[in-house]
Amino acid sequence: MLERIAGVPRNQFLKVAEEVMARFILLPENPKPERIGGYIAVLEKVDNRILLLAEIGSCPSDMLESLNIVQKEVRMYDRSITAPYDSSGIKKGREIVGAFSGLVEHGNEAFMLVIWMIFRWITLEDAREIVSISKNELFNPLLNACTDLFDREVYVR
Repeated sequence: MLERIAGVPRNQFLKVAEEVMARFILLPENPKPERIGGYIAVLEKVDNRILLLAEIGSCPSDMLESLNIVQKEVRMYDRSITAPYDSSGIKKGREIVGAFSGLVEHGNEAFMLVIWMIFRWITLEDAREIVSISKNELFNPLLNACTDLFDREVYVR
């Protein structure tokens, strides 16, 4: 088991992901509050190796297809060389690619953007560029709900 994801301790990454999920679920703007989890995948670009595949929140057994989807998406995002993102996948500026599946499409994207921003793998400007293209109306509410998470120590190489 790998201890770090792009310099961040694995347990810290998962703790942040769980906290961001908990806040997303409580958003009044959340269009499907019955969805309370999903699957996250993080892939190392150099070796094309999955560093993390985990359940975040709670996923009933009928969501197992989301597990297959996230694995396909993270590999698809890694092969895409033209776009800095595609929906819930992020590959800008780091040696890793991430994807999430389980929420509504804009929820998946907002969730990943906020996590990548917390660890300073993308900037607010990067995120705003992505959100302007996708017309994601869930990003700002989630970002506002997570502002205190940016005040913690960040572990990077």
